[in-house]
Parts: sequence; C-alpha cells; structure tokens
Amino acid sequence: MEFCPNFISVDDDPMQWAREREAEGYPVISVADHISSPQPHPHVWVTATAFALATERTRVMIAFGNNLVRSPVEFAQAALALHRVSGGRLEAGLGAGWAEHEITGMGHAFPSARDRAGAYLEALPIVRELLHTGACRFRGEYYDIEIPAIGPLPKPPPVLIASSAGPRTLRGAAPHVDRIELMGFSVSDAGDPMEFAARVAAYSEDDLRARVALAREAAPETPLGFLALVGAGPDPALRAQGEAMGDRLFGGFLGEPERVAANLRRLGELGIDRVQIAPSTPDTLTLLAPFLNG
Repeated sequence: MEFCPNFISVDDDPMQWAREREAEGYPVISVADHISSPQPHPHVWVTATAFALATERTRVMIAFGNNLVRSPVEFAQAALALHRVSGGRLEAGLGAGWAEHEITGMGHAFPSARDRAGAYLEALPIVRELLHTGACRFRGEYYDIEIPAIGPLPKPPPVLIASSAGPRTLRGAAPHVDRIELMGFSVSDAGDPMEFAARVAAYSEDDLRARVALAREAAPETPLGFLALVGAGPDPALRAQGEAMGDRLFGGFLGEPERVAANLRRLGELGIDRVQIAPSTPDTLTLLAPFLNG
C-alpha cells in the first residue's frame, strides 16, 4: 500500500515541497488541476514539471486533468512530453471536470452531468490510444479526432488513471485505464461548502465497501485508489472534528498522527492500494510520514 500527497498551494515552492516529500519517503506525489476551487491552485502541468525536475525517484501524478478545459489530444501530448522529462515517472490522471464556477468563469458553458460523463468516457480511449501509439482516429458524439502522429513515444507509456464518482464512469472507464481512483462522494452537485462538509461527514465505511465492490465487478484486477481529506497533528480542534463525525470514515483521518495513519492503512483491508492525501494542515504530511512510509 502506498500514499500520495497532493499539492494545492500557490504560496509554497513546488520544487522544495517535492524534495521534502521525496526525503520523507513518499513514493508518488500529485498536483490537482484547478484554478480557484475552493482557493487558488498552481497550474497543473507547470507544477508537475517542477516536481519532476526537483526529484529523482518519486513518481509524479496529474490528479486529475480537467477534461472540460483540455482537449484529450493536448492532455496526451503533455503527458508524453513530461513522461520523457521525468525519466518515465509520470502517471497521467484524467478527470471529467466538476467545478462549475471555474468553467463558467473561464467563459465556457458548463455541460450537463450526462454530457460531462459522456465526453469523459470518449476522451479516455482517445488518450490511451495516443499514449500507446501516438495516433488516433475517433468518431463519437463528443469528439471527432484525426491525429496521425504525436510524440515522443517513450516505452512503457505513462500510466493512465481515471477518477470515478459514479457507476457510469466507473464501468465506462475500466476497460481503458491502468488504475482507478474512487471518489468517496460526488462533488459535481455538492452545492455550498456546508453541504459538501456534511456529505463528507456522512460518508461511511459501508459506502466505500459498496464502491469497491462495484469497481471489482467492472475491473477485477485494476488497482484502486481513494482520495482522503486528512488532518494530522496534536491540535485539539482536529481531534474534536474527528470525534464529531463519530464512526464515519473521514472522522478517522483527523487527529493524532499515529491514529490517522492506522486508519489510512485500514483502507488496504477494503481493497484500496493507494491513498491520495489532501492535507488540511501544513504539518500533516511530515507528521504522517514516519507511520506511512516506514
């Protein structure tokens, strides 16, 4: 089982952050593809390139490229280039896109849930074909692709990862990807921050078990990841937040580092082999490292 810290800060130096995570033993690090949800984010491809140049061993994950604002052709071209720059350490995560205010703020229309999922499920085989062959001819409802050649084509190609919050994308993505990260909750219709927080607080271990079971039906052998919102440290407020959630899943990811690490490792018993960690405090990753990477 492995753990993947996620970088979201525009104030921290991404190269220094990456070097610190590598020194702490994290095998893979990630950066999210957002602009301002819920706060300013660094540019995903620039930051991932900085990670690659600052480290020697740690894998670099795109978590997750926004399919609503990036052509699958451009995504594949960028992934191939960074895979070479990183010496074969890139993991290319592609997501359907969900932050409506980011999309409309950029001047784009925000598609319906049906169309977001439909475009995403067409984009994944396009990206896979380009990553493996450098060429793609595709005719679908959302894409009309005719690309004779892109490159470079390093071997092996980048790992392709899907993010799934529902049954349709899970079943549709499974044949085309090397790894699936399960979202514990749908974020596209989460509403205001209070509603989102309530949804997180209500998510249970049984909910995750059901999602893993569905994934195993669609992709029996595909490795599964999970996104965890985590806060570790001695602050009594963290402990109180965790206790307020009772025995719900995410409550176990708040509080003393040893306890949080134990609960993160328990996800392995549910079928999760990688946990992406979204830290809520500056010291969370450093405090957890001795318990997660030993």
